Amino acid sequence: MDARKILLVIFDGLDLQPGDIAFRGNFASVDEEMKLTDRRAGRIREGTDELAKALDGLKLGRIKATVLAGTEHRVAVVLRGRGLSPRVTDTDPHEIGETIEESKPLESAAKVTAKAVNAFTKQAYKILKSHPVNRARVAKGEPPANAIVLRGAGVFPDLVPITERFHVTAAGIAGVALIRGMFRTIGMDVIDVPGATGGLDTDMIAKADGALDALRTHDLVVLHVKAPDLCGHDGNASEKIRVIERMDAMMGHLKTMLATDVVVALTADHSTPVALKDHSGDPVPLTIFGEGVRVDEVLNFDERSMAHGALGRLRGTDVMNVLLNASNRVEKYGA
Repeated sequence: MDARKILLVIFDGLDLQPGDIAFRGNFASVDEEMKLTDRRAGRIREGTDELAKALDGLKLGRIKATVLAGTEHRVAVVLRGRGLSPRVTDTDPHEIGETIEESKPLESAAKVTAKAVNAFTKQAYKILKSHPVNRARVAKGEPPANAIVLRGAGVFPDLVPITERFHVTAAGIAGVALIRGMFRTIGMDVIDVPGATGGLDTDMIAKADGALDALRTHDLVVLHVKAPDLCGHDGNASEKIRVIERMDAMMGHLKTMLATDVVVALTADHSTPVALKDHSGDPVPLTIFGEGVRVDEVLNFDERSMAHGALGRLRGTDVMNVLLNASNRVEKYGA
């Protein structure tokens, strides 16, 4: 039987090197006491490139900081120098009214890193608070992006490219720089789609059309939509419903255009309940469909209904193998 193609519906530009320590971060708003007044600086959409450039190349003693703006308020910060360790605490307090936290070493080898992070926090505030972008925002009554809060220190991973691990050609479509960077890291081609913003205004139909085009030359295409997560973080249930309705339309568009040999998986990488306004550890729904894929009795795509599905509860690391099997790409043994 012929192997099928797969469509999986689920910081670009950084040149990381061994020894670098990378952080995810937010442009945030703080008062003069460094207390958070807006963790996302009003979801700033314009001027972040200029703000990042003002900080890029900062010297923190023997350490150099590279700063790259992402989508909306998101920013990546990379520390480069000798003697660095990712074993440091975050500076992001996560709660409005809380003071930006001091980074602390979790091991003696991380003292240099923690010192550099804290120096970065202070210098960034000093530079950003008087930046023309922020002066203009304050004049318009908008929250200034006058600070950066950091979290999730990590090192460049030594990963086997997806082309070698699963023997597929792969491409990804996303508007969020973090996801695009992940695609590149594992050896996927990144497809640029006009209108793919990573925000609520993203053009989902254009992304779907981009995925259809990519399937002509790739075995696996990952299409990422960020919008539902944004609504969850904002606690905006009505907007999340509208986003899901738009995703329904996107999936309907895909289904009418897909070739019969394509296996489709629809899932999420995490849950962001509106009530929590944050990520949770709840299991996420997963559905797989395509010609010849076994059908169960579940009719609705939601957490409660799909808990009774034939797939059961899978680990994330198992999903790719399930898809390869459904698309007849798994090598058979003893058959």
